[in-house]
Amino acid sequence: MNYTITPCDPANARQAILDLWQRNLPEASADRYPWLYESGLATGLVLRSGGGEPIGAAGLMRRDFLAFGQPLKAGQAIDLNVDPAHRTVGPALRLQRAVVEMMHSGGLKMAYAFPNQRSEPVLRRIGYRPLGDLERWVKILSSRAVFRRWGWPNWISRSVALFADPLLSSRRLGRRDPLEPTIRVAEVESFDDRFDRLWHRSASCFSILGRRDSAYLTWRFSSCPNQHYRTLTMAGPDNELVGYAVFGRRNEVMHLADLLVAEPKLLDRLLTEFLTLAHREGVDTAVMLYFGSPAVHEALRRFGFWQRPSGRKALVYVRDQALAEDTTRPESWHLTGADIDTDE
Repeated sequence: MNYTITPCDPANARQAILDLWQRNLPEASADRYPWLYESGLATGLVLRSGGGEPIGAAGLMRRDFLAFGQPLKAGQAIDLNVDPAHRTVGPALRLQRAVVEMMHSGGLKMAYAFPNQRSEPVLRRIGYRPLGDLERWVKILSSRAVFRRWGWPNWISRSVALFADPLLSSRRLGRRDPLEPTIRVAEVESFDDRFDRLWHRSASCFSILGRRDSAYLTWRFSSCPNQHYRTLTMAGPDNELVGYAVFGRRNEVMHLADLLVAEPKLLDRLLTEFLTLAHREGVDTAVMLYFGSPAVHEALRRFGFWQRPSGRKALVYVRDQALAEDTTRPESWHLTGADIDTDE
């Protein structure tokens, strides 16, 4: 069968893309489309059959980085989907090759992705390299989470938790660093230029660090249609930021979507403040998706987080061969929910 692939005009292609999502990506909300493709940083491609019917689509979201201290133009491959009747390797490969061509024509030197199990072989075939598993880190804050998983009624779970929680070792929150008594912690309503400066300073901690200036963070979190986010900041005596955590609550789970610190030693303080807030607000569980720095892994383990599979891998496609070796080292990266196009 003959197929054609065309860039989509965001407004005119909206319904066709939403119909494809409903058939092939039912977990994707309709509100996500204008956020990503109309007011956001993504460009879409539509795959059409010989008769002109939309039967698949894919996208590329611009995602710039600081890599080893230098600006790096990059993107995230997103939203690959093909109708079941055309779900052979050929159509999906053509879509992803078109995404790579769009990346090259746009001057992007790198792309990364978190494909599902169906899409991963397609991306590998066109040159994406595996980095490793996208990790899901989970911390139980109350035994209510366990009792509910066992199917106990809420009133019994709450009652028993009053006695069980004091014995829950993973509930310990850590301690504040006595060497940093001047750090002030506050919850803020918006992202200002202090976040821009922290992003640049933090590049010394994380070799490959996605853009986290105020404009991007405002789009990614404040404008997100599917999740309400809040931001906890740590500032020094000069009111400059030394760390922040972005998080959102869904039912009894607090999702830590992003964190950044000026120095690795501040990770413990930041996690202490976040978990103290989560415990104060009575959630059962804290969860974070993460890939990258061993320093972050070690901090999460110190605070009682357990590593669980997310079902997805991190892959990278590098156009600039000078970067190929460095970008395939997992320890070089710092990927959080800020670098992912969904709010899973």
